[in-house]
Amino acid sequence: MDPNKLVKLIEILNPQNKPGRITIITKIGAENMRVKLPHLIRAVRRAGQIVTWISDPMHGNTIKAPCGLNTRPFDAIRVEVRAFFDVHKQEGSHPGGVHLEMTGQNVTEYIGGSRTVIL
Repeated sequence: MDPNKLVKLIEILNPQNKPGRITIITKIGAENMRVKLPHLIRAVRRAGQIVTWISDPMHGNTIKAPCGLNTRPFDAIRVEVRAFFDVHKQEGSHPGGVHLEMTGQNVTEYIGGSRTVIL
């Protein structure tokens, strides 16, 4: 998202700038987090807007497996989460949280980590 458009949207949705009203959920992807997030944080801070920042590393890292299933590599999720916290530290901003998904079902939506899944 364009940083100026983000600021305008926040102004429209929270004209009194009340804390707790706006949560920005980033779904930027591991390869883009360090490049794009700093610009968004700077624009929001420059405008004096109060927001909560959340990382959703699950949906910014989707790839299509050879078998056609959407999947997410664990390493990309890990890289995006690390970058989210690093960028906030670098910008003097507060990272509000991380959205993670879990299931007890036998799925292969996320691959990597301690076990390799062959699709």
